[in-house]
Amino acid sequence: MLKLLNIQATSGMWKRFTSLRPNRVLLNVMLAFLVISLLVDILATNQPLYAVYKGNTWFPAFSSIINPSRTEVVTDPKTGAKENLQFDILEWKNLALDGVVWAPVPWSPGKPDPLNRDYTGPFDDQMMKTPDGKIVASEFRFRHHFGTDQMGNDLLSGLIHGSRISLKVGFFAAFIASFFGIFLGAFSGYYGDDRLRVSRLVYISSWIGFLLGIFWGFVSRAYVLADAFKAGFWISVGQVLWSCCLPVITLLVFALIAKQLKFLPGSKKKIQVPLDSMVQRFTEVFNALPKLLIILTLAAVFREKSVGMVIGIIGFTNWPSVSRFTRAEMMKTRGLSYIEAARSIGMSDFRIIFKHALPNAFAPVFIELAFIIAGSIVAESSLSFLGIGVPDEVVTWGSILSAGRQQFDAWWMVLFPGLAIFITVLLFQSIGERLRQSAN
Repeated sequence: MLKLLNIQATSGMWKRFTSLRPNRVLLNVMLAFLVISLLVDILATNQPLYAVYKGNTWFPAFSSIINPSRTEVVTDPKTGAKENLQFDILEWKNLALDGVVWAPVPWSPGKPDPLNRDYTGPFDDQMMKTPDGKIVASEFRFRHHFGTDQMGNDLLSGLIHGSRISLKVGFFAAFIASFFGIFLGAFSGYYGDDRLRVSRLVYISSWIGFLLGIFWGFVSRAYVLADAFKAGFWISVGQVLWSCCLPVITLLVFALIAKQLKFLPGSKKKIQVPLDSMVQRFTEVFNALPKLLIILTLAAVFREKSVGMVIGIIGFTNWPSVSRFTRAEMMKTRGLSYIEAARSIGMSDFRIIFKHALPNAFAPVFIELAFIIAGSIVAESSLSFLGIGVPDEVVTWGSILSAGRQQFDAWWMVLFPGLAIFITVLLFQSIGERLRQSAN
């Protein structure tokens, strides 16, 4: 019956949300953003999607996803001369290709066009080199429709590739924030200040285990996290989540050990633990600290720039709002009859929380996650604008804005990334607000 209630509550909110045409439009736009972020390697690339050269047929853009430095040896059928071609450094536009299909945006970030450097605007005269070496006016498909930066990098390709970074940061930071917030909010709301009673020995041991877990997870493993940030995105996210789990694991281990030491003084006398008050005081202190100050401090500690570091920091600073909503829902749920019935038959608190009570709290949490995604995109853009976010070679909307401030006449360097940030943030905030209206 409980599962039926949970399904009906969630599906009811979703049906009310999707029943309105504007909401379906918002979802379609979000899906379009997701598709673009997934297909950036074939939507904006200087390598052809399909190419025929001297009798050889390739799909360079697709094969370079797996093997970027792919090398082919081509033999000229007329002269017999051999030519080495490395896909990632080859100037495909200068080759006399027998057949070719270009990407919608035939430019890649970090692959500048020297003929259109020094902030070439979208409506300025643009030049290109033909396969026979002549400099002519650019064809429409090879124009930089959103302009270029100082080095000649295409702005539109940078915006397309930056969408992957922004959405990746937004969704994964929301996941980490929910990991923290749901756990703390669930236990805080379920136990309150009057439902958790443990022995004095277990209470003290749990605190020792928790503090040791924090030291182990974030202090002694600081170099491990720094190395993970260098290693890659998935490794860094995994190490951050493991560091988050260590305080919980050590707390549970110390509590279980203390339960077995029943012969020690203080092992039988029970004390009431004001868990909700402790979590709320911790949340208030965390909220009182400026988020930008926390982010700058953590970024200075780890030093190494990486997307994983940005995700971990932004996710870690956004858990209080998830915790607040989860706690409020759990406090309403814990007094319902089926929760009391489960307690009366001796069901464990962990099973009640995670199997029966917590699913009812997911609807408002999902709503809050939409706002966290929007805030995370703004935070990542701010960090990249300040030069302390992702690595310098990674193009993001914030880094493009930062480059635009060096040349105020290059209005396209500010307008287009600013619009991208504005539209994306507005999209997720609108989805969150309309989900909130559908839940009421």
